[in-house]
Amino acid sequence: MKSILLIGAIALCVSCGAVEQPPADEILQMVQTKLPSDPIKLTGSLKVRTRNGFTKSNLPVEMKLNWGADPATAFYQIDNESLTITWNGDKPNYTFSNTENKATSDILGTGLTWADLSFSMLWWPNSKLVGEEKKINREAYVVDVPVPDSDLTMRLWIEKYMGMVLEVQTLDKNEKMLRRLKIKSIKKMDGMWVAKDLELLDKKTGNKATLQIADLEWMAKKPTAAAFDATESINQLAIDLYQQAAKDEGNLFLSPYSISTALAMVYGGARGETETQMNKTLHLGGQGATHPAFSNLRKKLNGIQEKGNVQLSIANSLWPQVDYPFLPDYLGMTKEFYGVDIEPVDFKTDPEAARLRINNWVAAKTADKIKDLLSEGTVTTQTRLVLANAVYFKGNWETEFVPGFSPGSMTFKITENETVEVSTLVAHEGMYASNETFQVLELPYKDKDLSMLIFLPHTQNGLHELEPSLPLESLAALKTKFNSNMLVIVPKFSFSSSTDLGTILEQLGMNLPFSKEADFSGMAQEKVWLNSAVHETSITVAEKGTEAIAATSLTAYGASIQTNFIANHPFLFLIRENSTGTILFIGRVVDPTQ
Repeated sequence: MKSILLIGAIALCVSCGAVEQPPADEILQMVQTKLPSDPIKLTGSLKVRTRNGFTKSNLPVEMKLNWGADPATAFYQIDNESLTITWNGDKPNYTFSNTENKATSDILGTGLTWADLSFSMLWWPNSKLVGEEKKINREAYVVDVPVPDSDLTMRLWIEKYMGMVLEVQTLDKNEKMLRRLKIKSIKKMDGMWVAKDLELLDKKTGNKATLQIADLEWMAKKPTAAAFDATESINQLAIDLYQQAAKDEGNLFLSPYSISTALAMVYGGARGETETQMNKTLHLGGQGATHPAFSNLRKKLNGIQEKGNVQLSIANSLWPQVDYPFLPDYLGMTKEFYGVDIEPVDFKTDPEAARLRINNWVAAKTADKIKDLLSEGTVTTQTRLVLANAVYFKGNWETEFVPGFSPGSMTFKITENETVEVSTLVAHEGMYASNETFQVLELPYKDKDLSMLIFLPHTQNGLHELEPSLPLESLAALKTKFNSNMLVIVPKFSFSSSTDLGTILEQLGMNLPFSKEADFSGMAQEKVWLNSAVHETSITVAEKGTEAIAATSLTAYGASIQTNFIANHPFLFLIRENSTGTILFIGRVVDPTQ
């Protein structure tokens, strides 16, 4: 039994401007494109509690949705009553099991109406977009939908990027709210985002009905290979890795893209329960869909490098034992989809020479920023394969800082009682957004293909409060607007980070690949398993790379400044590819001088 060593190596040297916001899509068309074309079944329960807290009812719920059918159909059942909806163009046709029911009918005295339940309301004619607002820290369209056979209106808040209904209010003809249905939590079930817990408040009675979705089942086939989105997979893993690693103190820096790519190569050789476990933990799409999707994304990122405005070097390599029976199909797959360099070495005879050779390759691919990725003892005579992924990025801001605006230094509050002095840079305009929890500053790089986004909590201790519930799945898609009348102060910072990925991945549920029970029979004819996963990163943000912070500059600009972005306490940041929203790097700065 032999072992595999998995590596992710990333170096980053970042060296500011404006990104034009694209026009909004037609709202209903956007929502329709987000719905699955394959039929699904959702099951759960509807619980009703009175104003004084007593449980009034607990009923089973089943929904069968087939948006890809001709005509599109939706079936809703609560206990022994049901509704089937079909469409003729954009006109819905209702068939109730209880012929006395209509869209506004109360379902079995629960306070929930069939109109509340059926998200198919989005196809009702005469809907209109009335504005844009934020709901649960997410940008949302506000859409008014007339309820058939009544003088009521349903006002919907629809998340801009995922197309999910976040809240529904039923209004009377005077726009007085009668009921409110809102999402309490969302969850990814079998590759699809689902509103898991919804709460309906009846304003008249004070009763609350909670609709809980427990399970999603694909009734025909799962989404096809073309439906798998490598960006979504990488960004979801970014959420999982960041929130797990953020439990430790101090600065943090990861490359979800590098980690996902290296692990996807390993996944290509996994079979049986090992494959299932990796597919679930890494949010992949099966062998047939995963590798082509990662290949397409790699080619897109390589295209940014070819433009010549930024340096974005992505390299993958395999270092197999010279005489070990790795399967030609596996080696061919990694070369075709991941563009790997295959470099046979002799771990058995001279593991130290092999280690130094791999380290030299990583150093060359990362401009000597990561020189000793494999420390002494990590490669032994038992090692049979090393997989390495290196990502090197260096870019200048689209709009550089104005010379002479730097205040020099300022006080950065690590905690309420601990401060450090940091060097700073200043700007008087930027790409900006804000909500009730944090501010966002976007710093585009040359040609605007890539951007850094800095998320600054409003309060000094806000990062620790924000991280566990931060909606990271929408961060990469977050939109900012240009503000020409603001003060931006951001610190220079530079640090390296080393992460034990093996421990984190096991905590996320991927323990089988790291055990001797692992099944990598799609990789080699003999037994192999993962014995470590090493991930190192380095980042430098300086004069040509990031905004700087100085509280002392506030007074210098006086009352003419309308907006301040003063990063003088811990913040989160990420670097993304803008057209897809892929998170290439993510981290936090707790101490810029660390």
